[in-house]
Amino acid sequence: MPERMAVYVHIVTYNSGGYIRHALEALLRLESFTLGENLVVDVTDNASCDDSYENAREYSPRGVTVYRNSSNLGFCGAHNQGLRRFLDSNCDFYLCLNPDVALRPDALTELCSAFEKSGVGSACPKLVRADELLQPLEPSVIDAAGMIITPSLRHFDRGAGESDTGQYSAECAVFGGSGACLIMSREFVESLIVEGKFESDIDALYPALAAGRSKRALLFDEAFFAYREDADLAWRAQYLGWKCAFVPSACGYHVRFVTPERRKILPATINSLGVRNRFLLQLNNYSLLLGAAPFFIGYLFRNCVVIAGVILRERSSIGGLLELRYLLRRAFERRKLIMRRRKASPQEVGRWFRSAGHIEELK
Repeated sequence: MPERMAVYVHIVTYNSGGYIRHALEALLRLESFTLGENLVVDVTDNASCDDSYENAREYSPRGVTVYRNSSNLGFCGAHNQGLRRFLDSNCDFYLCLNPDVALRPDALTELCSAFEKSGVGSACPKLVRADELLQPLEPSVIDAAGMIITPSLRHFDRGAGESDTGQYSAECAVFGGSGACLIMSREFVESLIVEGKFESDIDALYPALAAGRSKRALLFDEAFFAYREDADLAWRAQYLGWKCAFVPSACGYHVRFVTPERRKILPATINSLGVRNRFLLQLNNYSLLLGAAPFFIGYLFRNCVVIAGVILRERSSIGGLLELRYLLRRAFERRKLIMRRRKASPQEVGRWFRSAGHIEELK
């Protein structure tokens, strides 16, 4: 790791009282990082109904700064608050961390070392499934080894649910990283902020976002609110020529709640967000020039399957589809702004969609 590089760690809590102490304890045990020297740890609570805020405040005397929103601004809005504070600081990297993730002591040092590779703007660790105390399950189960995207325009955590037998032990470039634990360089963050003239269109869905927009750095698209915003960021980063490094020597322990196989028992609001944000992801980023497979398999076939499934089997998600009408002109403008700044053509980005599980060598 480059000497004395400083990292700004930001955790967003929402009814996370059962986990936040364990996540913070793990941060205080990090090797080569000391609060007040080369490490900043901030927690932003999104108007939790439990004791998340109070539990985080217990760490204030030890140097952790805790903020509290009067309303839930979502994963995106709250992290954008932290990103603004990061950009106003002297830190070199921003670590987006879930409250249900505990990092191994050497994880942050290993993650920072990835930025020595050419073109790397973000990096993600190997996450393994954890219990309620944020301790790894035995036997070990992979939670995420980076993010992949398929010809059907579906993105997945690589290796999710597989027994950990060392099959993901090679450092490589992946499509993106899970928002549960993703470290980003300052240059990466600054280059990927997108702010257009239709930002207020979101307010029809999330009125609480109207206030304080100037105090947020709009890296994560706040229209997503939560879920799939990390895939949107990854896709945008690919257009702008950045690499995401998967660093298997960095490890974290993650409690996973939302998985495809649990869809039938998830709250309807989560499923509705997932459906809506699938299409928002494409509105922001999809291009016909990505290739034939994404068009036929993903854009035509898979989208029709999703819409039919909503109409016939999951009508609680119809509202999510209808919400897209408030976001259309903003999404189209975002895509234009991104394409004007892009460094990689849609054809080049399309290589990630040609086969499931595509990865690349890091140099």
